[in-house]
Amino acid sequence: MSKTPKLANDCFALPAGTNWTPVDEALENLRASVVEVADTETIDLLSAGGRILAADVVAKRSNPPYRNSAMDGYGFAAASLGEGAQELPLLDARSAAGEPYLQAVPAGHAIRVLTGAKIPEGVDTVIMQEDVAVDGDKIRFEAGLKPGSNVRPMGEDVQAGQTVLPRGRVLQPQDIGLLATVGVDRVPVRARLKVGVLS
Repeated sequence: MSKTPKLANDCFALPAGTNWTPVDEALENLRASVVEVADTETIDLLSAGGRILAADVVAKRSNPPYRNSAMDGYGFAAASLGEGAQELPLLDARSAAGEPYLQAVPAGHAIRVLTGAKIPEGVDTVIMQEDVAVDGDKIRFEAGLKPGSNVRPMGEDVQAGQTVLPRGRVLQPQDIGLLATVGVDRVPVRARLKVGVLS
């Protein structure tokens, strides 16, 4: 009579003393042994979607590149405000995105500012247009606005010289937008590989 085999009870069992390599460890071993074989090339940003960065990319300019307004409203110097209800003379001018007001706003005066507009010299605070009553060449509003409200400082999102994307990143559409925003128009990428499969 043949000897009854010992119950293994596991179709994936390995011989005694042998162990499976955990997936994380196997991947780490693969990464450690892989060497880069692709050349590097520098290409236009608009052609870079889906490509792999060959080096870290650094911002050429800050974003925003200057102090700007977070919303449509009226800008002025907070130090010019007094107690109680406020009334300020309104300049016959405005600062808009792409059309900044290039002069200084006199103390005690307000100027119309639009979302994204460069904040003129002499202005450090913007009040939302919904909180203001316009009466000809004056604006009126209630007291209590915090100094610096609704003003985005230069470089609030990204500072010039800051690394914005790391080497090895596969460039996505949002990355292309970010790089354009910080003044990058060409990027170093890995050359495309040619792969052959032998079955």
